[in-house]
Amino acid sequence: MLLEDHHLSLIEWTELPRGIRLGTGGAVRVSELGEGGGLVRIRLAVQGEGQVVLELPLGNAAGYWNPGLSSDRGLPADWKGRDRFSAVRSAPIGALYDADGASRLAFGFDCLVHEGELQYGVSEEEKTFVVRLPIEGRLAELESGLDLVIVGETMPYARAVRAVSEAVRAELPVRPASTASREPVYSTWYAYSQRISEQLIESDVAVAAELGCRSVFVDDGWQRFGDGRWYAGCGDWVPDQAKFPDLAALSGRLHAQGLDVVLWIAPLLLGEQSEAFERLRRFATHYSEGLRAWVLDPRHPEVRAHLVETCARLMRDYDLDGLKIDFLNNAMVYAGEPSTGDVVDVGEAMTVLLSGVADAVDLERPGALIEFRQPYVSPAVASFADVVRADDCPADAVQNRRSILDLRLLASGQIVHADPIMWDPTATPAAAARQLFGAFFGVPQISMPLAQLPAAHRAEVAAVLGVWRELSGVLLDGEITAGLPVDGYPSAAARLGDTLVVAAYGGSVVGLELDGVRRLFVLNASGSGQLAYRCSTPSPSAASLSIVTGDAIGGAPIRVELTARGFLPIPPWSIAELTIA
Repeated sequence: MLLEDHHLSLIEWTELPRGIRLGTGGAVRVSELGEGGGLVRIRLAVQGEGQVVLELPLGNAAGYWNPGLSSDRGLPADWKGRDRFSAVRSAPIGALYDADGASRLAFGFDCLVHEGELQYGVSEEEKTFVVRLPIEGRLAELESGLDLVIVGETMPYARAVRAVSEAVRAELPVRPASTASREPVYSTWYAYSQRISEQLIESDVAVAAELGCRSVFVDDGWQRFGDGRWYAGCGDWVPDQAKFPDLAALSGRLHAQGLDVVLWIAPLLLGEQSEAFERLRRFATHYSEGLRAWVLDPRHPEVRAHLVETCARLMRDYDLDGLKIDFLNNAMVYAGEPSTGDVVDVGEAMTVLLSGVADAVDLERPGALIEFRQPYVSPAVASFADVVRADDCPADAVQNRRSILDLRLLASGQIVHADPIMWDPTATPAAAARQLFGAFFGVPQISMPLAQLPAAHRAEVAAVLGVWRELSGVLLDGEITAGLPVDGYPSAAARLGDTLVVAAYGGSVVGLELDGVRRLFVLNASGSGQLAYRCSTPSPSAASLSIVTGDAIGGAPIRVELTARGFLPIPPWSIAELTIA
């Protein structure tokens, strides 16, 4: 219906490689087209409203990947697939992939800041896949035009998404990774929710440090009126004196134990209980019933100045090492509304705001950590945060894995963190391992009352985090591959040099690309005691297999022969290391 509903007869078509057709209409036309490095680069001249359409044969397509939070990674009908984007919501990037994991279409537009909507899906009439970008609103005012990048060669979808993401943000700076961003985190959120205090934190941090955590993320609840899971008190951003009588002194004590301190803030939320409410209420015309707070409109310079100064003050007054900045996507309640400020577009206002915040934080503490989270994952704001975190998914190891891998495919220069990890302390230690395995390809954030954690759970966490820390260079810097998104990424791998880390999350056969690999780590997160594998090596390879976490840890190594196909004897919820001769 996208083709039928939008003046097909008025579209001018350009043939591209791999059977892809590019259509432009209205006041949009192709001004330049070139190829290089496996990419097709198209310059689009924009002189007003119009549209851009991509169409290609379905072939053996199995699903469509996008950077939004949609759990549907299959093939929607073209009247259904929609992904709204801006600087703080998703991004105009997508990939259609085949059942064998190869990309059929991977594309990205460089209109990363302003509000827009990608429309996509299967054309029932034409048996093709269609993507449409309406050029309207602020997009129709882009006098410099916009760029479209398409992968012109067949390659695995993960590599294609990475190539597109890097291409559309090639001219944007990358925020240097803070030291703490690459190390496990102790987070207070799921451990205590808003029922937090400096006493509870200090009861846990010694254990956190022993486990290998490098920082403490003091989450929601530290602030005045921070109770009841709602936000009617937000706006002043000063400590609750009953919970934190001297937050700066607490920071000093944590620093003395070698831990960085990162503080949570939701700067756009304005509660009626706050002292700031009367002063700022005219800049907050939208009320969120779900949050029980008003949302500040970033298109006003007064709002941006207040928030920049607030973030700088927190860093300065409480001797912080970083900020965890939450609920930025709520600014989109103002999308499409007339502005009474000095900026029209919400996305544009947010980039100005976040640039100011990052600069102010860096002036107070050079090299500070700044964390964003899904869905504000656009390359347009990646320059302002060194950490991007999976969206909230308490105790959902599967969703944590999916979100982390989505971010690993998209993020360019940012360090991906897991949503804080929690589990039932009355369950077996395997429950803790399952959560950690789901977070393995991002930086783990542990969020449990550690002082009360059973000894067996503590030992399991220490063992898994010990392996993670040993492999962090491979996991964070290596090339990521994964199973099909439509299947929830049933497997994933990271490769750097001669070391390969593979995780099996489902019952499918695990692919092992072993050319040049000398150290192989395999996570059995499938619950099965025998992992079926398919090996790329043309001839058998001998390997020594040792179990390094789980109930069977410490046993003598066994010799295995890695053939074209076979099974690996790795107990459930365990990690094995294979040294290949």
